[in-house]
This record gives sequence, structure tokens and C-alpha cells, in this order.
Amino acid sequence: MPLRKLKIYLFIPVLFGLCSCVTQGGVLQLDTGKLVLSPTGEMSMVMDSVPSITNTSIDAPLDMVEQLRKDFTANDLYYHQCMVAPKKCDVTRISAPNSPQRADLTRRVHDFSVANIHARTGSGVALIRIDSLTIIDAGNAMVKTCSYNSIVMVDGGATESADDDIIFNDAVASYLSAWMLTLDNGVWKIYSWTTSMTKFNVDQCGFPKS
Repeated sequence: MPLRKLKIYLFIPVLFGLCSCVTQGGVLQLDTGKLVLSPTGEMSMVMDSVPSITNTSIDAPLDMVEQLRKDFTANDLYYHQCMVAPKKCDVTRISAPNSPQRADLTRRVHDFSVANIHARTGSGVALIRIDSLTIIDAGNAMVKTCSYNSIVMVDGGATESADDDIIFNDAVASYLSAWMLTLDNGVWKIYSWTTSMTKFNVDQCGFPKS
């Protein structure tokens, strides 16, 4: 696999690009003003790996849907914090036990930690729009999103200074994605995800220009 393709593959989000966050004072923070919840934006796709379910959907109470939105957004924010400091990442906070997401994120964090690869704070933005929230049954749900990510990943080099940083991936891309979540001790966590459309150097979501 060519090196460039490998870099792009590693950069495509696992929660990656999901949340609406900005960098302030060197710390990624959630910008709730850029998070939009809408009942529209349906898309068709096949999940690569999904938990076993018995119903297509249920009429969930609003507080359950709101909890799903809240947990999904918090998971995405923490993911971006993990990319800034992979060595400090606790993958159990945002990925479901025994899930494809847990395995993928564990590998990603380990590889980035060993290679000293991390997100460069202040280098770009990671924006997300939630297009739909679906409670499948009491323990499973789906979230569909459109996201945009321009954050630069770097090889941190041998020192703490950014002077010897080497760009690992500076791809700018936007994604249409679907996420399967399961409840783990009362918290919605990512079980698996799939992306139906990826566009590089284009914001297919139409986020307002800053």
C-alpha cells in the first residue's frame, strides 16, 4: 500500500470528524453553536458490522433520544482529545465492550502513541452535523452525520517542541457516516461505523464559513 494511501486510511475518522469542536488556548473545545439536530438527511447504506437487534425502531421517549445525542457528542469530543494526546486516551470511555470500534480505536491509539503521532492543536477544525437519531431498541441506536475535518496530524519528533514536527496527514475531507451505538452501563457508546461518501478538499456538509 503506498504511503500516502496509508496515511489517508489512518486519518479517516473512527469518531473522527464527528463532533463540533474548535481549538481555544491550545485545547479542543466543543462549539455547540455548530451542532445541528435535524430529522432530515436520510441516507442509504449497509453497516459493515452491527450488533444483533430484534426491532427496526421504537417510539423512544424524548429524554432517551436526548441522552443519545448528548452521549454521541461527548464521545466525539473525547475522541478528538484522544488524537491530541493518544497516550492519555481511555478507549473504554467511548467504545462499546467487545466491539469493532473498541478494537479499531485500541489499535489506532497504540500505533499513534508508539510513533508519537498526534493532532496539532490550532491546525484546523472538526465539525459535525447530526442528521438523524434512531433508537432501534432499548440497547441499540443509530446516528447519521455529516462531518468536516481539517485538523493536521503530525509526527511529534524527538522533542516537546513543535519545531521538529513532521506532517503525517494534512488531508482535508468531509464524510457522510452512520454510527451504531449500544448502551454500556447507562451510557451510549460506539459499536461500529461506516462512511457512505468521502470527499477530499470539499465541505459537502455546507457548514457556514467562519
